[in-house]
Amino acid sequence: MSSGSSLLGIGISALQAYQRSLNTAGHNIANANTPGYSRQRVNLVSAPPQFSGYGYVGTGVRTGSVQRFYDAFISTQVQNYSSSTTEFSTLHQYSAQIDNVLADPDAGLSTAMQRFNNAVQDLANDPGSMAARQVLISEGQGLVDRFHSLGSWLDDMDAQVNAELQSSVTNVNRLAASIADLNEKIVLAYGAGAGQPPNDLLDQRDMLIQELSGEIGVTTLEQEDGAVNVMMGTGQALVVGSTSNTLETYKGPGVHAPLKVALRIGANGNVPITEQLSGGRIGGLLGFRERVLEPAANELGRTAIGLGQFFNEQHEKGVDINGDLGRSFFSIPDPQWDSYPGVNSSLSVSWNDIGQVTGANYKLQFDGSNWTMSRTDTGETVAMTGSGTAADPFVADGLSIVVDPAAASGDTFLVQPTRQGAMSLQALIDEPALVAAAFPVQTAESGSNTGSGRISVPAITDIDNPAFQSSPGNLTPPLMIRFTSANSYEIYDNSNPSSPALLETVSGYDPAAGADVFPTPGGLDFGYQIRLSGDPAAGDEFNIDFNSNGDGDNRNALALGEMLSGKIMGNGTESLADVYNSLVSDVGTTTRQADLAERSHEQLLQRSLDARDSVSGVNLDEEAANLVRFQQAYQAAAQVIATANEMFDTLLGAVRS
Repeated sequence: MSSGSSLLGIGISALQAYQRSLNTAGHNIANANTPGYSRQRVNLVSAPPQFSGYGYVGTGVRTGSVQRFYDAFISTQVQNYSSSTTEFSTLHQYSAQIDNVLADPDAGLSTAMQRFNNAVQDLANDPGSMAARQVLISEGQGLVDRFHSLGSWLDDMDAQVNAELQSSVTNVNRLAASIADLNEKIVLAYGAGAGQPPNDLLDQRDMLIQELSGEIGVTTLEQEDGAVNVMMGTGQALVVGSTSNTLETYKGPGVHAPLKVALRIGANGNVPITEQLSGGRIGGLLGFRERVLEPAANELGRTAIGLGQFFNEQHEKGVDINGDLGRSFFSIPDPQWDSYPGVNSSLSVSWNDIGQVTGANYKLQFDGSNWTMSRTDTGETVAMTGSGTAADPFVADGLSIVVDPAAASGDTFLVQPTRQGAMSLQALIDEPALVAAAFPVQTAESGSNTGSGRISVPAITDIDNPAFQSSPGNLTPPLMIRFTSANSYEIYDNSNPSSPALLETVSGYDPAAGADVFPTPGGLDFGYQIRLSGDPAAGDEFNIDFNSNGDGDNRNALALGEMLSGKIMGNGTESLADVYNSLVSDVGTTTRQADLAERSHEQLLQRSLDARDSVSGVNLDEEAANLVRFQQAYQAAAQVIATANEMFDTLLGAVRS
């Protein structure tokens, strides 16, 4: 019988096999706390038997393989939940910061807006008080400062997101290069090991892929040679075999030029992939910027622009203590826009109706024949009227847009109407006497009137009307209303009181309902409203003239207060407080959803990790038992060798005798 089937050969094969088993058990114990390590087991198989005249005789044992306990499905779950948990964690972490600030009464905008509103009410209660006027100016500047503070803080958050995005991209490139390097080593190891798996290298690669999934969502595909290809987004290749592509950041269009992500594929240049990316820290950062940061900055800007525009409009309809028409209380910025790279044409964007302005950003594109406008957040096409010329601009969502006649096909622009609103709002009034608390129109009832008629000025509708602008400080023309009967009256140009000029006769006055004088049936409209009430008698007269003394008149202050609480935004559906409260609510909802999603995915991740540990984790009790079992087998194999040695010595002794 050959030595391969001898007792000595059998003992040696067993000794070697159990030595490998002991080594593997020791290796498991040594790596019990090594992250990503999968426990290993030596698979023993019988050595091929040897035929003899009386049958096959066993030749011992051999090591078939060293098996890694690994479940691909569970590993994929861990990878996916690592990615989603990090994404929601990042989104929640950043969203919570904005939520905490905007919802805080002291740090947010609510208190500053309420203080400004209270100052307007105090002015209405005492329009002649210089102290009340000074408080209004101070609270107006305080409100502007709060807008600036919040806008600056959001800009800092934007810069932080950009820095974090660059850091994540650097990590992705490092991990991708390491995975590609391990792919090469694994392929070589498979070849050198005759197809046997290099378990420790596989564990290292799996750990890198899991770490990569924490930065960005990825999918993997194993090749026949043992290499793994790594894809991200909608199938963009990050690692192919032993080659890795790299991510790069670049500045996109916009007021703050947010960083975007591109994939560099060899010599083929950069492929923009920002919109295709999701998962991991990068997905969380991009999601935060798109879902929370940009909308918050835009809505805050919309609130500032709406406040400035509508407060200005009403303030300019009043007169100050000096009897001068009111001037702008705030300055507001023009809508912001930027062109995409390679565009040489330009735009002109202005406000058409701020009450219809939304907090969205828009993409404006030219295909060589037609212009189209769409929201960047939803992709929804926005209807535009007009032709885009200076004489007939495009009008959409409260904007007026004039395009460049020299625009080329493919030219694309990003319009961000309200992004800079909070940072650009400025207070312009710094002298108490310039606060316009009064109306520029005063009325008087003739002392000789015998009826119970009354006249009032409910509102100033158009301060740009020639009645106010043709001769500042005067009403052009001053008017006189004379009742010719209980149900009809005449309107006169009272520029010459001794000989007033008849402008129009109006009949059908109802003493029970009263009447709004302008516009008259004949079309007279002087940019202000006149309200008649009561029961005038024939011959009763009412005079209308410019109010040159704004000291004790609070009518414009009252109108300013009504404006601040009125539905002036959202095409007449929202107040300024509604816009801000909606912003706070939206941020709070997103933060809460991200928190719930983070907790849910953390549980799913933990369950997947537990499932992986149950398959791949090292059980020290089990390994200790294996050590005893393999040690006993090793000792038994040594005894087999000792027995073979004794048999050999006996045989030698018999020969010598």
